[in-house]
Formats: sequence, structure tokens, C-alpha cells
Amino acid sequence: AEVARVLADSNHVPLHRLSLLVHSISVTHKSLDSMPEDENWKALTRNSTNLRVYIMAFDVKSDDMLRILKPSIPLERIHFDSYITCVSGAVVDLISRQYDKFLTHFILMNDVIDMSGFPDLSDNRNEDPLVLLAWRCTRLSLLAVHGYTVWAHNLIAIARLRGSDLKVLEVTEESIDFDQGELADQ
Repeated sequence: AEVARVLADSNHVPLHRLSLLVHSISVTHKSLDSMPEDENWKALTRNSTNLRVYIMAFDVKSDDMLRILKPSIPLERIHFDSYITCVSGAVVDLISRQYDKFLTHFILMNDVIDMSGFPDLSDNRNEDPLVLLAWRCTRLSLLAVHGYTVWAHNLIAIARLRGSDLKVLEVTEESIDFDQGELADQ
């Protein structure tokens, strides 16, 4: 929060890019109480109107991400990489709601070795958070998903929603799953 306050001072040259690394080890050893609040982000973007933020999150719990992601962050790119924890559908949904104007890159990687299958972000809901992300985030040009279940019909929906504006759609073959009715039709 203090760094954001200093950078928001009008005596500083406006920022264009801010890259943040959030790691489970740093979150474990330091309190999230010193993270910038929404007011800090608003002040920073007043002085730096072209600021875009890139966040890389390694093994950060979903609850912690929900505390870090403030509405006024001009989030352009986010990269989740997990070996222990998994990102929740709630975090993906929040990102699609709060950062629909800026988000261009969304990378979701899960390297957890679990024989019971990949986590499913949709949690058996009717709306898949990745489809909603593709629908809401009209500037999305890169979507990469590895180690999470992506239903084939949702993958088609994502491609149709973003069309040729989606320059990269990268999904591991093992992540793609089919409904039983679809398998019968194949």
C-alpha cells in the first residue's frame, strides 16, 4: 500500500506497466494487510491513466487472491501457476467481472499430480467461468488452460465468443472432456 501511495504522487513519472509476483511463500510469511486497497489503486491510476498490471500468482490460495484483487486494478494479464493449490471458479468469475475492460491474457496452469482427474472450474454449474470470461472480457486475445477440465462444448463456445480476436487458445489435450452424450455422437 505504501509503494502504491508513493507511486501515485504527482511528482512521479506516470507508470505504464506494473508487474506483480505473488507467491504462496510470501503470502504465508507476510500479512496481506499491507496490500494496496482499492483507494490506493484509484489514486495510482489517476496519475498513471495508461497503467496496465500483470500479475503472476504461484500457488496462491483462492481466498488470498480474492483479498488481493481490488476492482480498480487495471489488470491486463494474469498468470496462475499451481503445484499445490487450485484456482477456484469464484476467482475466475471475479476476474471476468472486475477486469472486463482491460484483460487481454489469462493463463491457468495446474501441475498438481492427482490421479482423480483435473479440477473442474464450473463446479457442475450451468455457467462455466471460462466461458463467462470469454464473453465479458472483450479484449481477451490469449487464453491458456493446462491441468483443469475444459468441457469440449465450452471450448467451442469460447472460440465462438471471441472469434478471430482470440489469437491464442491453448488447452492441453488431457484437459478436454466430453459429455457422455457427446461421446456417443463421436
